[in-house]
Amino acid sequence: MSKKVLVAPLDWGLGHATRSVVLINELIKQGCEVQIASSGDALILLQREFPDLLFHRLVSYRASYSARLPLMVKIVFQLPKFLMAIRKEHDQIKNIIKLEKIDLVLSDNRYGCWSAQVPSVLITHQINILMNRNWKWLERSINYGNWKQIKKFTECWVPDFPNGITQPMSELKNVKAKFIGMLSRFEKMNPLKKYDLLILLSGPEPQRSIFETIIKEQLADTNFRFFLVRGKPSEASQGTENESNHLSAKELNELIESSSLVISRPGYTTIMDLWRLGKKAIFIPTPGQTEQEYLADELMKRKIAFSQNQSKFNLKTALSESEKYSGFEGFDRNANLLPDSIEEFLKL
Repeated sequence: MSKKVLVAPLDWGLGHATRSVVLINELIKQGCEVQIASSGDALILLQREFPDLLFHRLVSYRASYSARLPLMVKIVFQLPKFLMAIRKEHDQIKNIIKLEKIDLVLSDNRYGCWSAQVPSVLITHQINILMNRNWKWLERSINYGNWKQIKKFTECWVPDFPNGITQPMSELKNVKAKFIGMLSRFEKMNPLKKYDLLILLSGPEPQRSIFETIIKEQLADTNFRFFLVRGKPSEASQGTENESNHLSAKELNELIESSSLVISRPGYTTIMDLWRLGKKAIFIPTPGQTEQEYLADELMKRKIAFSQNQSKFNLKTALSESEKYSGFEGFDRNANLLPDSIEEFLKL
């Protein structure tokens, strides 16, 4: 008898939803009946990818960002709102489990999507949340609360390899977890090169639009063949020759491979996609987002990808410096730990 599995990705950006595509496909491959619960752009994206599946709308965390205030200040001020959303989504999940007779729950960074009645997994690479220098004094308290939330789940899965690039975020000192390898919905297609640059503009507003303005101003002075994807699935895609609000997984897969260089935020899902396809990249972290700043620094230390701060971004300098970096070539892309992890989970 097939298991009913509920997959619930967070709706901050698109990364949680896009890497959930890999989970959903593997669950279907292993004979599961999959249902999806999410909100916002994440829900829209997955409805387009899986139009035949059953969907449930969850409460949105409604995270807001500022062009002036440091990101961590805004996040700390919004903690009461986030905790209320977690409590509400937990009640919603309990109702969905009861109504649909769900057997298992897979949550990507939604801390309220767990159950005492059925096995539940939290997927996250941020077991330890990093705070910037000015807020380091809060790190221990924030992480104590984070570990307490994680321990409500039956299991915690980290989408990385042991000693991978997410350390120290994924160090397992206070939480038991298993590594499931990097997750990417993309496959090598090897199309002909069509563009010099691909710009992927995902992430929170207003910083997404700020960076779009910066890079388009600098591209105007060049003769590069480029394509720009805004990462806005809720808006109708523009039919211009070299810009789009949103693309399907297949279209984006082919576009990344047909571009010589990618410029994007170092969101972890984007990193996993570029790792899977063996691409070269330049990363511009979202200002104040410590996870992205850490990942960008780590990739520079490993001589994999060059990065610059958004406020100091200079396209000519970035292109020149990027030649000194290897890109995501030479990695073992066949080390797929996910099928075995799901198979073991289905036995619970």
